Amino acid sequence: MGSLLLWFLLGSEIYTAFTFQGLAGYSYSKGAAGFYNVAQNDVAYAIAFLVLPCIWMLGKKFGYVTQADFIAHRYASKPLGVFVALATALIMIAYIDLNIEGLSAIFRILGDGAISPALGNVLAFVVLACAVFIGGIRGNAIQSVIKDLLMFAAVAALFIAVPLTFFHGFGDMYSSFTQRIPEYFQLPSAPAPKLGPVWLISTVLVTGVGQWMWPQWFGTAFTASSPTALKRQAVLMPFYQIVKVAVLTVGFAAVVALGTGLVGNDVVMHMMREVFPGWVLVLIAIAAMLSAIVPAGPIVMTSASLLSRNVVHALKPDLPARTVFTLTRVLVFPLIGAALVLTLVAPALIVSVLLVAYAFITQLFPAVIVGGIFWKRATKQGVLAGLIVGWGVTAGLMLSHHDPLFGVNAGLVALVANLVVFAAVSVCTKPSPTAEDVGSMLRGIAEESRVTDPAKSRLAPSST
Repeated sequence: MGSLLLWFLLGSEIYTAFTFQGLAGYSYSKGAAGFYNVAQNDVAYAIAFLVLPCIWMLGKKFGYVTQADFIAHRYASKPLGVFVALATALIMIAYIDLNIEGLSAIFRILGDGAISPALGNVLAFVVLACAVFIGGIRGNAIQSVIKDLLMFAAVAALFIAVPLTFFHGFGDMYSSFTQRIPEYFQLPSAPAPKLGPVWLISTVLVTGVGQWMWPQWFGTAFTASSPTALKRQAVLMPFYQIVKVAVLTVGFAAVVALGTGLVGNDVVMHMMREVFPGWVLVLIAIAAMLSAIVPAGPIVMTSASLLSRNVVHALKPDLPARTVFTLTRVLVFPLIGAALVLTLVAPALIVSVLLVAYAFITQLFPAVIVGGIFWKRATKQGVLAGLIVGWGVTAGLMLSHHDPLFGVNAGLVALVANLVVFAAVSVCTKPSPTAEDVGSMLRGIAEESRVTDPAKSRLAPSST
């Protein structure tokens, strides 16, 4: 998969219903706290430039298909791979949930009050499950190009139309922000008094580090044509940030134009209905639906693959490959069904759902990056102990309503505890013999880059 297609595929998985609908809803409901997400991706892309080529190199060398394959081999422990696969598959249900929330909001607004939240969620489940069951990773890559182009057009149209419809242009819109809702641009802000500067910084760290811990992005990295393609996409991905700033602005405009009584997840669709005629609204609704449906493909299929390949097949290795493949497809429905139950039982802002998921998935950072790539002394006992502590602290703080804790994102508090336990236990236990030397890995990446990039090959020094 080349740089351009990879750029669209990664962008499609990162910029989902969360971006198209969730960010506007978060700025509408929480104010300036929503800007954490712009900074998050800047941190994440810097990490991607350094880390994704290493993941690609390891995947090529050892034939990894999933993140759990990498964990199991690196720490010479199939049980650890099973544990990580099962845990991450469960965490990914929250990621599926936000896409159901996004689709449900579209159906409710298009139904003009005739569709209840519960019915909207059920319709979203049906559409999402059928789309993912039929689609695949390569089909998703092509769909990603279409979805992103439509999303860019929809956001641009909305960003231009809002100030012309509700204000007297961009200048008047921004003046209205400073005059009528200045408290929305402070940290902490009036609508989110607990989310101050410390929360924003800690959340940027948690989400920036955690972005590449999601298992579906391991699969995407493995399908890249070369480490150079991954580096190029890391450089080009920040162009997507323009979309985020535009969507955040629409959320602030909605506070002034529509008041504060709306459900955050519905704000973008409400603004579109006010701004555009019916036929345009339908076209933009299609773009919004694609922003939820297309990214769900690799997310759900990765989760299903983790369960079928790294849990069921690992426990029953005599299962035929065809059975494992069939099980992967069948698991699509219970996984999306579990996300539907979560949506019905605990409805929440799309961004809030994802922040909870990030707090948990970020706990893989010591296992995947610190020990997986850079620290050969890391052990399976250290990884397991660190994960249990990290996930336990995260759950404890969130269930006791201590997120943030003294202004700090609960995920960062848990990650610090995780790292301490991970390092302490690793030092006291025997390391596995399967750790890769970082130097040789980097030399391999450089060699692959020369092979796949003729210009670099010509510039490379002669071996004679």
